Amino acid sequence: MRTLTPAFAANFAALAYETLEKAPLVYTDYYRLLENSFSFELEPIKGVSGSILERVFTHSTNFGCIAKGKKGLFEGDYVLALRGTAKMRDVITDLNCGLSTCSNSQPVHAGFNHTFNSFRKQLEQFFSKKASKKLNIHVVGHSLGGALANLAANWLKNHFGANVKLYTFGAPRVGYHSFAIQTEAATNNHIYRCVHAADPVPLVPVWPFMHTEQEYILNGAATITPKAHSMTDQTPGYLHTASNFKSYAAINKGMEKRIQEEVRLDYDKRLECSRTSRWARKIGAALITYLRDTGKLYAIQNHYTNTLTVYDQIAKALTDSIDLSKNYTSDVKGILGYMLAFCGYPFKAISFTYASIRHILKLMLKNVFSLAGQAIALTK
Repeated sequence: MRTLTPAFAANFAALAYETLEKAPLVYTDYYRLLENSFSFELEPIKGVSGSILERVFTHSTNFGCIAKGKKGLFEGDYVLALRGTAKMRDVITDLNCGLSTCSNSQPVHAGFNHTFNSFRKQLEQFFSKKASKKLNIHVVGHSLGGALANLAANWLKNHFGANVKLYTFGAPRVGYHSFAIQTEAATNNHIYRCVHAADPVPLVPVWPFMHTEQEYILNGAATITPKAHSMTDQTPGYLHTASNFKSYAAINKGMEKRIQEEVRLDYDKRLECSRTSRWARKIGAALITYLRDTGKLYAIQNHYTNTLTVYDQIAKALTDSIDLSKNYTSDVKGILGYMLAFCGYPFKAISFTYASIRHILKLMLKNVFSLAGQAIALTK
């Protein structure tokens, strides 16, 4: 099973958005770049968005397309391309981040899971007819389509035993550490998670949600800006940057910070922090380090029956340890100080009450989620 080039994968991700248009896909530039190697199914994938109103009224819209490789490098392979949508921004920017269980029995973002489940039966009907032999499936998506692609890749592996490769552009985090590990196993580590360093969407949902480990940095500008999330714009635009690389080996690689990495922040050095993806990730890593050291991480990551209180649990964990150890107090002060500096309030006073800590945590979350919401509103 060959790997899609960055340009092929990016063109599929862009083409998925065109399924919303009334004009046939054959009239798009993306189709013309792909038609020599792939044939396309006539019926688009239909699903229900994570938008609250659409979920209430089960309003179905086109979510992507399926293609099959012609004679050549990808002969017999399938490509499932899924789009993102601004109508899901109320889900991605929800501070509560409700959870539900996905096909690999791991907790994931409930909004993403709901949307994937809305078109899962259509995928089952299609691929069941093709499953007489081993399936090779490339799953592609940009933005929230990348989140759906993560869920689809796991399900296709679990349900059909398919060989799966996963390609995402500017995708948000989907689940906790356990889900990321399962996704790596399902794809045999054939994951091409492409990001722009300035894109805010890959930074959310924040802790304790986590990406798969390896990432491909198509553009290294680090100052966070919603424009860095676009699929097709030239500034920088995932289609534009991906098309500059003939293979993934030529792309600079980064890495999602794992829970075993130790990061501690010194409150007195908080002025070094700025609103960049680097510092957003470093603050997250410091928080994970603290939760692990205090024995709170496992409980928070595995307590998802009361799905709307994960960040309240984190605030409580920060508060509870203040009186236990001077070292923990220093760690908490460092984390909170850097959060305030990230949000532009480096000299704001810190009180170690639950209400104050919850306020600072919420301020940090709102800051990052607001940028992500703006980016998703500009999608495509």
